[in-house]
Amino acid sequence: MLTLLSFPGDDRHPSFSPFCLKAMCLLDMSGQDWEPSFTTDPSKMPYGRLPVLKTAEALIPDSGRIQLWLEERGAAFDDALTAGERAHSHALVRMVEDGLRYGLVHDRWLRDECWEVLRDHFFGALPVPLRGTIAGTARKRTRRMLEMQGTGQFSEADRLDRMARDLKAIRETLGNTDYLFGPAPSSADAAVVPVLDMIRALPCETELKALVRDDDRIGAYLDRAAAALYPS
Repeated sequence: MLTLLSFPGDDRHPSFSPFCLKAMCLLDMSGQDWEPSFTTDPSKMPYGRLPVLKTAEALIPDSGRIQLWLEERGAAFDDALTAGERAHSHALVRMVEDGLRYGLVHDRWLRDECWEVLRDHFFGALPVPLRGTIAGTARKRTRRMLEMQGTGQFSEADRLDRMARDLKAIRETLGNTDYLFGPAPSSADAAVVPVLDMIRALPCETELKALVRDDDRIGAYLDRAAAALYPS
């Protein structure tokens, strides 16, 4: 049996990491037998982050590499897509993982109202004497990362405008279909849904959360896809 090393989550999201949840969805879609193993310390993992898939032969880091490993063993996530749709899917996933995800990270870590709730979720397993110090250091590191990446430098209006354009691209891709590329889920849904659903579930009110929550087409898609893709 395969083991997915993952950050923990809650009743709504099996992992707080959209990449870990993406890997869970892909594993379920592939039909492989697998089980999760939760940890909050990825320091000894390849790349120093999660998810990591533990197989009989090796540790496979990164949700994208996990997807490739599963496809090499017969997983047919995108077999129903045309070549053009596969190219569109690739671009859409990059847009979400390298765009909208940073909006999620920003609101989780830098908005005080959200941080006060999520800090305990992310670091609650640590001993009390260390919890505040480690959480504070991680928050400062995340702030620096967002500033270097660019999302942390934008004004709220500029950041929201960029995110709104990304959401429009998703809405237009959906059209009137159940999933991004037709009546059945594909790998793009496994990547896009966790990010948008976690934005919608932010524990405080933000402008980005409202953009996702108040979009009826995207909201119906997230409800449908989460029910179909998330592991029980």
